[in-house]
Amino acid sequence: MRNFCYIFFFLTFGSYAQEVNLQLDFVDEMTNASIDSVEVKIKSTNNLVLVDQWTSHHTIHTFMIPKNKLIKINIKKSGYFNIDTLVNLSLHERSIKKERNILLEFVLRYDGQFSTEFDVTATYKPSVAFSSERISVSDFAVIDEEIMILLVYPKRLSAASELIYFKNDSVISRRSVPGKALRLDTDYRNRVYLRCEYTDYMITNSEHITLIKVPREQLNNFVQPILDTLNNEQLYFTTYKSHYPAFDFYNVQLSDTSHALLHHVEDSEMMEHYRAEYKWADVRTKLWAWDMESETGIDREVWVGANVFTNSIYYEAPYSELFLVDDEVYVFDFYKDAMFIYDGFEGTVLDSISIDFHKDPVKSGWERSMYQDPITKKIYTVYDDAGYTDVYEINLLDGSREEKFTLFYRYVENVQIYNGEVYYIYRPYESLQKKYLYKEGFSDSKRSLAGQERFNQIVR
Repeated sequence: MRNFCYIFFFLTFGSYAQEVNLQLDFVDEMTNASIDSVEVKIKSTNNLVLVDQWTSHHTIHTFMIPKNKLIKINIKKSGYFNIDTLVNLSLHERSIKKERNILLEFVLRYDGQFSTEFDVTATYKPSVAFSSERISVSDFAVIDEEIMILLVYPKRLSAASELIYFKNDSVISRRSVPGKALRLDTDYRNRVYLRCEYTDYMITNSEHITLIKVPREQLNNFVQPILDTLNNEQLYFTTYKSHYPAFDFYNVQLSDTSHALLHHVEDSEMMEHYRAEYKWADVRTKLWAWDMESETGIDREVWVGANVFTNSIYYEAPYSELFLVDDEVYVFDFYKDAMFIYDGFEGTVLDSISIDFHKDPVKSGWERSMYQDPITKKIYTVYDDAGYTDVYEINLLDGSREEKFTLFYRYVENVQIYNGEVYYIYRPYESLQKKYLYKEGFSDSKRSLAGQERFNQIVR
């Protein structure tokens, strides 16, 4: 009897030598809504039970694969037709070897036989602005209500990336990126730039996607610092550098190019540590800093701080924002805990209002980022709440936050706001889906978070 057990165990182990991670998704044929509490039974072709349990959407089952790699799946759900199918796992050999999840989606068809009362509700999902089964969206620029420029890639952004001219929900033209793409940037005139590893290009806002080389030094020093203009009379720019904990906002009279300081921003605590780095530098570094000071006129303490302290884990680049609303300039100085309002033409201070929405970012989840809708001119800031993005409009009368707007999906990327809609990039976790571009409207009456799984609870 003992010998028989040994032989049976050996044969069984030989027949099931590999393990598979099978992810099962279930959706309703009519509503495309996810379905939970589905009875799933998985067997081998000789009817050996591999999985027999109730399961839900996105559930992953792990089991040993039969030698012939064929499995029978039986799916039952009250109110829906049963599904019996045969799946050949040899078609997923590569995923099995790399221990990746194999995704199988089943569409269940309603059979009209529910005998108990139930509520029928439409499950809200954000609108898809762009999707593809072949390429993922890495970055995008919204030109107007009809046109977007997309930076996309099939597998990696560093290889075979493309630019797409997307108009009225249609791909009008596309062009391969000449080099290793990094991102898209937009300047104060809404011109779009393609930033690559070694070369930068300006993209013409036309269907032909013409790329014009732009010297990086010119783009970084003379284009990107410009923040906005007012009636072709005033221009606003910043001296911001990530390696220095202070910078200025200036306004320029375009008629005679005279400029004046509008606002000075400084992280005083960081500046103290920044300059103190010189005291602890070695002799060779101090001699180098002396030489650089005599050569450039820039303080030796700044040279050491920029080259040593900025590379430490203790350095944090300064952050502030300037926005133009009608003929008034709003400066958010988070180191003075105030929102300053300036006259856009005269550059004089009209008011200063205390703000506190930026306090304690570790606890509150504040993302150190603000956005202005280029159409409505409203100003927003965002917070991270366990992966969910909360968007708040800032009340420009008192500096407080308005009602919270939570994005539907978790761990979204590259949030942008245009004409009352929030655009972002998202791909479901552990999904074979490419990165899609989604949008959600602030005033969408059909919007609901009922289908959102936040902290394993339904949010209503």
